[in-house]
Amino acid sequence: QDVDLQIKAVVSTQSTGAKGAALKRVRNEVRRRNAELDDMRRRQVERQQLEKHNELIGQLKAAEARNRIRLLRIRYNNIRNSEVEQMVAYQPTSIRAVRLQALVPQHEPYTLPTHDSMLKNDRQRVEELIDDDEMCTTKRDLTCI
Repeated sequence: QDVDLQIKAVVSTQSTGAKGAALKRVRNEVRRRNAELDDMRRRQVERQQLEKHNELIGQLKAAEARNRIRLLRIRYNNIRNSEVEQMVAYQPTSIRAVRLQALVPQHEPYTLPTHDSMLKNDRQRVEELIDDDEMCTTKRDLTCI
């Protein structure tokens, strides 16, 4: 709209040769402004992408740091438990060993959480087979074959 007004103003006030030169100047100005706007938009998109990338990198680094701290805690607790177990094992009497165990609480060593991979019916069947002392469900008479 602004460009149209400029073009009309140029056309109405100047001669034919001057009008062509003025139109060229206006067109060049419009192209320059459009190029500047496109450049600004491109820079803004690049800036947003860079900020998003930096945020993701920051989250990744934080997660790695948390994991390192978790591993250090696990390693520390496991080493501590093994040292306490060794101290208890090297006590000269069993009474001293029991006293030391009572005074120095041990933390359970870290193990990965496991979930039950069997279905309920499968678990029940396995328990039946284990509890079958007379082998009623598994004993087969193969002599008749």
